[in-house]
Amino acid sequence: MRRTLWLTLLVGSALSVQALAEETPPTDDEARRAKVVAKIGSVTITVGDIEDKVAARSPYARKRLTSPDTLRALADAQVENELFYQGAKKLGYADDPEVQKFVDQTAMKIFVRREFEETVTPDEVPQEQVDKYYREHPNEFRRPEMRRARHILVGSKAEAEEVLKILRTEAETFRAVAKNRSLDTETNVRGGDLLYFTAEGEVVGKEAEVRIDATLAESAFSLEKAGDIAGPLDLGDGKWSVLELTGIRPERVKDLERAAPMIRRKLWREEREGALEALVTKLRVELKPEVHPERLDAIVLTPGTGATEPPSQ
Repeated sequence: MRRTLWLTLLVGSALSVQALAEETPPTDDEARRAKVVAKIGSVTITVGDIEDKVAARSPYARKRLTSPDTLRALADAQVENELFYQGAKKLGYADDPEVQKFVDQTAMKIFVRREFEETVTPDEVPQEQVDKYYREHPNEFRRPEMRRARHILVGSKAEAEEVLKILRTEAETFRAVAKNRSLDTETNVRGGDLLYFTAEGEVVGKEAEVRIDATLAESAFSLEKAGDIAGPLDLGDGKWSVLELTGIRPERVKDLERAAPMIRRKLWREEREGALEALVTKLRVELKPEVHPERLDAIVLTPGTGATEPPSQ
């Protein structure tokens, strides 16, 4: 008896809700968006569907979809897509392993984006964290002073003095003398140019191991302006040099306002990576995956990927 009464109440409630929904007429805009543009089997494409497709495009693309012809072409494309989809589904492509693999990968990407990228954006990183990072990592926002110079490497002090005399009394340029007389085969082809470097001898754009001779770097940073010449410079091992300063880049410090966007992105990436690692750890605990790395020895690689023969038994 009680059960019958409960079912009666449930059915009555459902009918009341349905009746209420039927009694509420759609608004003019809802009715307009519900108009069917095309029907393919049991699937309909409405005015609202087309509007949503247009709204999802970039502002530039939306401008191109304002004419009736382009909207008609867009609707035709949606019909064609649905025909392809239904045809593929009819032939069983939805169960194809390649399709399932694509679906799985897409699901993972959407999961990561919605759970870890859309929940907190770089712009939402608190200003306090940005300020703290800026204070604790000053060297990341400082470009030290750099100098550019060229030199002529010779085999004796007397030859270096001769080079100096040529530069001061004759019409030959430093670049020309470097090309003709410098023993430095790496730089003489470019007129002795040492490129830009720091006071520690680090060359801009080169690996950390590539450094300017300490004596040359010190001499370049002791000169006052481009065009000044120093020498003879004793580089040791019977090598001498004459150096000309060709450029100065002053120290530059990026202020907090300009550094903030980069800091926010960095902190956001770190937070995201930390959250992903925490999730993987949590899932390992919950799902307890079984892994047998020792069985990797049984893998046979196809030609072109490394090993070409099966492991010995």
